Amino acid sequence: MIYLGRIDPLFYTTMTKTLEIDIRSAEGLKINRRLIKKKKTFAVARIGDKFRKSNPDASGGSNPTWNFKSEMPMKGSVQFISIEVFYRTLCGREKKIGEARIPATDFMGRYSHEGHLNFLSYRLRDEYGDKCGIVNVSIVVKPDFTETTTFLASSSSSSEPPSIDGYCGRIVTGVPVWRVTT
Repeated sequence: MIYLGRIDPLFYTTMTKTLEIDIRSAEGLKINRRLIKKKKTFAVARIGDKFRKSNPDASGGSNPTWNFKSEMPMKGSVQFISIEVFYRTLCGREKKIGEARIPATDFMGRYSHEGHLNFLSYRLRDEYGDKCGIVNVSIVVKPDFTETTTFLASSSSSSEPPSIDGYCGRIVTGVPVWRVTT
């Protein structure tokens, strides 16, 4: 049997990448299943607890155009970014029309490389889960990224990184071994 060793579970890698998000437009915005007529809408891009807000659409109506570009950092542990669409009431309150949650794998997955421009359209859903429009965005993952390796405090108080058992931190290639029984 080949001993492949075991990686210490207290060792993990986090990456922070910069996203260039362009919230382009929306189509068929509805409130209570009725098309919006004169309300001026704006969009919010949210990644974790960070957010960026667009300017209100000048024309108003159910098909706004924002063309709002913003760069935002995204940690490797984030699974979704959300695009929310709001309108401002006459008394100044902001009311949410709907939200689209975009999985990170749609623009950072195996088939989408860094620096590639992704044009995406997602269904907006209101607080009850009903369809209330479509939002169009483009996302680019900037090629420059910062990779940091983090070590959690282990039982020993040494500042050395944990090593792979029996191999003193060297790189080891593992080969799967199957046992065929007849």
